[in-house]
Amino acid sequence: MQIYPIIQLLRIPVSYYLTPVFLFAFSMAGTWNYENSILLFIALHLFIYPASNAYNSFMDQDVSSIGGLKNPPKAGKEVLYVSILFDFIGLWICYYLSAGLCYAVLVYVLASRMYSWHGIRLKKYALLSFLTVVFFQGAYIFSIVYVFCQNISFSEAILQENYAMPALISSLIAAGIYPLSQVYKHKSDAKAGIQSFSMWLGIRGTFEFSAICFAAVALLMGYHFIGSNQSHLFYVFIIFLFPVMAYFLWWAGKVWNDPKQTNYRYTMLFNKFASSFLNLYFISVFVIKNLPELPI
Repeated sequence: MQIYPIIQLLRIPVSYYLTPVFLFAFSMAGTWNYENSILLFIALHLFIYPASNAYNSFMDQDVSSIGGLKNPPKAGKEVLYVSILFDFIGLWICYYLSAGLCYAVLVYVLASRMYSWHGIRLKKYALLSFLTVVFFQGAYIFSIVYVFCQNISFSEAILQENYAMPALISSLIAAGIYPLSQVYKHKSDAKAGIQSFSMWLGIRGTFEFSAICFAAVALLMGYHFIGSNQSHLFYVFIIFLFPVMAYFLWWAGKVWNDPKQTNYRYTMLFNKFASSFLNLYFISVFVIKNLPELPI
């Protein structure tokens, strides 16, 4: 058994693209158990998300570029076994922290499997796959982190002003980025019998739809922070959003002139750009909100 191809197909660095929702929820929470939050971060980003990547690679048997891998290796049976092992470790960490947390994360794992498994294969259906990803990688993960970090119940969370709107914004962020992550794969998806959401929208439609989602994110961020007397956090958001939107508009302009510019390289650059600036923003929010409490 060759270890390196398995490590490649786990695509652990891709977890970085999913970090913003975790940091958003963490920055919105009022109280934290830091040790438990770190363990939850490890469970999700080092085990649960990579397990989903490996399982998806095994089911798809990709021969063309996928997120995080320009030239993916062949996914043998050992990749399936490792994905199950990683799920088990991630869920065990969650169970160690809380049985309720373990069950909540298990639902995420099952949704991820239904997305890829040939028996159901939600990814074949443009709208259904889109809604699944947007909900589970957005509001659902936000809710898990927000509730668990504060050791509160979901019924308590929905009464807090920092929950409902940020959870919606998390899903809108996922809605804007998800189609762009598919825009270079139209031919390979068509060969695999997959009708992706980006294919359904078309190349230009994908960029237009994502632009609408990003505009909605900005408007709702403004509504939430200005409405809760935290307008400074909205202005900081605009500063961090600007370079992401500059890259997006530059890329869209290239695509308008030449659709072939929807390639793997530009897609991965956008994912890195968007994730990095969102991560920096949510870390900044946490620091700004808690600066007086930090030790000198």
